[in-house]
Amino acid sequence: MKYSADLQKQLQLLTAKLISEIKKSEYTQDASRDVIDEIKQVIHFHDWKYYVDANPTIKDFDYDQLFKKLKSLEEKFPELLTPDSPTQRVARTLTEEFNTVQHSVPMLSLENSYDETDLNTFDKRVKELTGESKVEYCAEPKFDGSSIALIYENDMLVRAATRGDGISGEEITNNARRMKSVPLSAKFSEYGIKKIELRGEVVINKKTFSKINEKREEEGLQILQNPRNSAAGALRVKDSIEVERRALEAFMYQMAYAVDENNEDVFGNTLDYHFENINILGKLGFKIPQKEKKLCKNISEALEFIKDWEEKRDDYEYEID
Repeated sequence: MKYSADLQKQLQLLTAKLISEIKKSEYTQDASRDVIDEIKQVIHFHDWKYYVDANPTIKDFDYDQLFKKLKSLEEKFPELLTPDSPTQRVARTLTEEFNTVQHSVPMLSLENSYDETDLNTFDKRVKELTGESKVEYCAEPKFDGSSIALIYENDMLVRAATRGDGISGEEITNNARRMKSVPLSAKFSEYGIKKIELRGEVVINKKTFSKINEKREEEGLQILQNPRNSAAGALRVKDSIEVERRALEAFMYQMAYAVDENNEDVFGNTLDYHFENINILGKLGFKIPQKEKKLCKNISEALEFIKDWEEKRDDYEYEID
């Protein structure tokens, strides 16, 4: 979820309270339930601050202490353990093989265009097909990484898969759970959604990639070729801890499929426009190109957006197409 200024202030105060009580260990089951819920709230919040908002406000030591206390209480009262607990994200898993799964709807490729004439022709075709004289465009950078499809059902992450051939891909749920930019739960039910499939791009920050290679060189390991291939490779490693080592991040760029509790399509009802849908994902705590995207009033604004990004793409912190 996206945190308002007031809620952030409340959670910072709650964090301070929990840290001040970190050494307290004797709790009844009812008291443990409350403490567990509070620690989960602040850990999810600080994960968001670090991995999505890129503005961490907690010391690593304090974070680790809270995490250890949460794990200790869950071990003492296992009936209080829930699938969306932060402790369930980091469990190391070894996958012997990746099963093939079918996407809810085909995961198609985007057509490329490097010419203004092509885009103006496209704009004209859109207006003819829709009958609209004015057409707005959502413009955003296309990240150069590895595509991923996430399925949430009843607000919980239930499956992650690679793009594969576009019709089906390999299930990589265990590896996706290691990415802290991928929420284990999200309140899609607040938008009348029971099941949804999202599309995103998994990337590695350029500076982070350089640091990873520096460390690998020190350890005598083979240097990684580039961020894109490294992200794609990490998604399919059998040892899920490698996902964390490579600091993978997932930017969401599409709601591909969404139905309500009656299995009715919610697009055109609850979900009307792509730009708004991406903002909803941001509010739910997903990593989106919040500052990078723009709602362009016409194709001319979209072309200016493209020119602007052509000039600054080399200085951007992620690789883009």
